[in-house]
Amino acid sequence: MSDGTIVLSPAALWRRLGLAHHNWPGRFTVLLFTILLLLVTQPMFSGHDYAQNIATAAISLVLLAALYSVRAARFFFAIALVLFVPSFGSRVALLFTSSPAIEALGAITSCLFLAVTVIALVTRLFIVTSVTLDTISAAICAYLLAAIAFAYAFAVVELQNPGSFSATLFQKPSSNIAPLIASLHNFIYYSFVCLTTTGFGDIAPISEGARSLSVMESVFGQLYVAILIARLVSLEVAQSMMKERE
Repeated sequence: MSDGTIVLSPAALWRRLGLAHHNWPGRFTVLLFTILLLLVTQPMFSGHDYAQNIATAAISLVLLAALYSVRAARFFFAIALVLFVPSFGSRVALLFTSSPAIEALGAITSCLFLAVTVIALVTRLFIVTSVTLDTISAAICAYLLAAIAFAYAFAVVELQNPGSFSATLFQKPSSNIAPLIASLHNFIYYSFVCLTTTGFGDIAPISEGARSLSVMESVFGQLYVAILIARLVSLEVAQSMMKERE
C-alpha cells in the first residue's frame, strides 16, 4: 500500500498466529484450552452429584488433547499412546467402581503420560525457529501440565503412605465417587504452590517422598521459567534481526 499500511491475507494471518498447515487448528492452543477447563471445573464441581462424570470428562479431554499435540513427534507419540490406554481406561473404570488399585494405576500412568508430554513440548520449544501464538501456548501448556503431573505424583505418595501431608488432601465423598477424582483439585492446588514457590504454609509435606517431590517441583518451576524466557527472547531477537536484513 502507498500509505505504508500492511494488509495481511487470511493465509498470512493464520501463519503469523502459528495456526497454519500442520499446526492448524493450533494443537497447543487446543491443549491449553482443555487444561484451563480442567483447572476451572475440578474445584467448581467437586461437591456436585455429577462431579466424577465432569472430572472424568475434563481429564479425558486433557489426555486426548495432549496425545493430539505430540502426534508429530513419533517417538514421544508412541510412548504417550502406550501410557494413554491404562490412564484413560482407569478413568472409565472408576465410573463403575472405586478401587485403590485402579486409582493408583490411573494416577501413575497419568503422571508418566503428562511427563512425556511435557518433555515433548519442551523439546519442541528448543527446535522451533520462530515465536508464534501456538509456540507460546506450548510453553504455557508444558508449565501447567508439569504441575498436574506432580499433582498425580503427590496423590500416589499419599495413596501409598497416608498422612504424607500436614492436611488431609483426600476427601471422603458422600456419594459413590472415587476419592482421587474427588480430591484431585487439592493436589493440583498444592502442586501449583510448590511450582510457583508461593508457600502459603497451609499444607506441608511430612513424609520423605512428599518432601523430595516438593523440592524437585520447586526447582523445576524456577529453572523452567528462567530457561524458557531466555529461549523465547533469543528467538524473538533472531526473528527481528532476520526481518531487518530482509
